[in-house]
Amino acid sequence: MTEARAGLRRTRETLSNFTPFLKTRRKGLLLALFVLLLETGTSLAQPWPLAVTIDYVLAENSKPPPAFLPGFLQDKAALLAAIAFLIVLIFTLTRTVASFRRFLLQKLGQETVFDMREALYAKVHALGLDYHGKKRTGDTITRVTSDVKEVRTLLVDSVVEVLSSFMILLGMLVVMLWLDWQLTLLALITVPFLFLAVTRYRRALVERMRVVRTKEGIIASVMQEAITGIRAVKLFARESDEMERFRKESRESLSASVDSAVIEAKFSTVLGVVGGIGTALVVYFGARQVLSGSLSLGDLTVFIAYLALFLSPLWALSRQVNQIGKSLVSGERIIELLNAEPTVKDEPGAVPAPPFDGRVAFEDVRFSYEDEAGEVLRGVDFEVEAGSRVALVGVSGAGKTTVTALIARLYDPQEGRVLVDGRDIKEFTLKSLRDEITFVPQDPMLFRATVAENISYGKPGAGREEIEEVASLAGADDFVREMPEGYDTVLSERGESLSGGQRQRISIARAMLRDTPILILDEPQSGLDAEAANAVEESWRALTAGRTTFVIAHELRLVRNVDQILVLEEGHVAEAGTHEDLASSGGLYARLLSLQERDPVQP
Repeated sequence: MTEARAGLRRTRETLSNFTPFLKTRRKGLLLALFVLLLETGTSLAQPWPLAVTIDYVLAENSKPPPAFLPGFLQDKAALLAAIAFLIVLIFTLTRTVASFRRFLLQKLGQETVFDMREALYAKVHALGLDYHGKKRTGDTITRVTSDVKEVRTLLVDSVVEVLSSFMILLGMLVVMLWLDWQLTLLALITVPFLFLAVTRYRRALVERMRVVRTKEGIIASVMQEAITGIRAVKLFARESDEMERFRKESRESLSASVDSAVIEAKFSTVLGVVGGIGTALVVYFGARQVLSGSLSLGDLTVFIAYLALFLSPLWALSRQVNQIGKSLVSGERIIELLNAEPTVKDEPGAVPAPPFDGRVAFEDVRFSYEDEAGEVLRGVDFEVEAGSRVALVGVSGAGKTTVTALIARLYDPQEGRVLVDGRDIKEFTLKSLRDEITFVPQDPMLFRATVAENISYGKPGAGREEIEEVASLAGADDFVREMPEGYDTVLSERGESLSGGQRQRISIARAMLRDTPILILDEPQSGLDAEAANAVEESWRALTAGRTTFVIAHELRLVRNVDQILVLEEGHVAEAGTHEDLASSGGLYARLLSLQERDPVQP
């Protein structure tokens, strides 16, 4: 009983999280409820024409037609014709009302799905990299797609189906008690057994469906990872290994799905046995009452018809209990995403950032990732003057990328402050802060859109002349014009139709067009040949004049002419200075430089 109460409480809590999506459709839901009442009335009316036919037309000692009927219907032939017309009318109304109800629910359901997906997608963008780093991408996609469909079924179809079943059950129960209360109580003997079966099997089904939904998210993630990294899969000839990984997760999902199907089959069998026993009892004792004259044949016909209809809503309720169990699992997964709180968000009182000069400072900044032991940054202190070019240098894992991520508030430090123009960046709204910063990542992210749209991604609405100008500065104009449709050529997903160098040049053109006071370049010449690298270097040097620029570089020859070099070691700034100062200091920078001069392939 405690488990049942806990399950009911969980169901209420889950549904309460989705009420905001239904409040905006209140009028439509009320109309659906009214239509449902009409449908219930027409369904309850269906057996009565047959009962009237049996009692007033066909029976040997048929009753005279009721006195309240018009005179012309006192004739049996006329009454039979009227009954036939009534049957057509009732069935037509039932189908018409049911069709309108289905249309209305379909419309409400699709609108609810739209709102829910929009809210989830907004949440996906609102959550920080810390959340997405812990979650599988495919699992998140599954929540926004298939889980939303399940919840739509719960909120619209299942709820209405349950209401419909309860209304029909209540209406039939009233009529059956009016016809013969003793026979009605006999029919209700089996109901407790039905509810026991529902309670037992629902719990087992929900547990298996929770496994199924989790595995579906994992399968989607496996597919997403393999497709995204298809180049690496092929280069390392790992197709068969990826297939085996897919099979393993699919097999576990299949096993859980089969288990749930077995549970549903057992449940249906139990319902069939219990329903059959109830019907047999009513037919047996009802027939005896007809023979004794205490119940008319027409009334027994209505009673048996209602009993069949009575079992139908019970069957529907049992199916919906199972469906609700499945949908609740999806609902819990969606609520988990909707209720996730971003760790990086606008602070109370945050204001739009003013145009930056670009002076950046770190004050005793300490930072660690949630899923990693130890601090990545251990008391980092430095100050960069506005408009200067700064190189971040160090071995892999020293914290170079983390420093740039903190400047843009992709993460927040656990201790210390990050300042721009002397103000803590937490004082500014996230959007306004990031509008002042441009990233050029080592692995450029291009979209399935035209070349022009990709270049203008950071500055929507930019004119074609501006786009072509920055493309030329980035060394991209020549190869873009050789494409079939030039700047209107649609790139493949992630820009796979381009070489690595071409992708990098488009990414640099995008950064140039954005034109912000702070630039962050992660290996900006990665993937470029020597000639193209030199051309791009000259272009972005001209562009970055007067702008604060952070360059993450492993090849130290590329940072000889920057204004300042920050050498990171074990999470702190080990050295700072110009290339000339550090190269002759005998410190870490000098050792790394010497190592690269002896072996240029070393990072």
